[in-house]
Amino acid sequence: MAKQILKAAPDVINKGVVGVEQQLRLERFLTYEAALMDEHEYDRWMDLWIGEDITYWLPCNSDDQDPNAGVAIIYDDRPRLLERMMRLKDKAAHAYRPRARLIRTVTDVVPLAQKGDELEVISNFSLGEIRTGTENIWFGRCHYFLVDTEEGFRIRWKKVLLLNNDEPIPNLTFLV
Repeated sequence: MAKQILKAAPDVINKGVVGVEQQLRLERFLTYEAALMDEHEYDRWMDLWIGEDITYWLPCNSDDQDPNAGVAIIYDDRPRLLERMMRLKDKAAHAYRPRARLIRTVTDVVPLAQKGDELEVISNFSLGEIRTGTENIWFGRCHYFLVDTEEGFRIRWKKVLLLNNDEPIPNLTFLV
């Protein structure tokens, strides 16, 4: 993601893609999305996604790896993401119990481009997790394609780049 900021045209950085009000809406939306994930509000989080052709992707080993030619931690379309939500909500799924306690901070929200009602946006996050006496701290960057609708922003595509995606990662029992 830092690469994307460095590659952005000077106007993207100096003048911005959106106005102040739109920037605040974006930041509030991403903060709301983070709160839904932290509170395991899976159905409400799924309501933030738009359309049938969606992607939720966590690359493994390389941020730029082709997900169709290599390994991904997660590479979900809508049906697979709905299956993931079903497993995370299943009270009989002992691997997901007890639920992780989570808190994340979303920062550095930068709109990179706008085409019609769609915005390309990047952001950084830090995520604290505690589960069964084990604490983890996760750092990463998110890359979004968001659609601005009458109901607010909706996610069409999300790529999460964990800083340690080339290291052994424990079972992710939550949304990243």
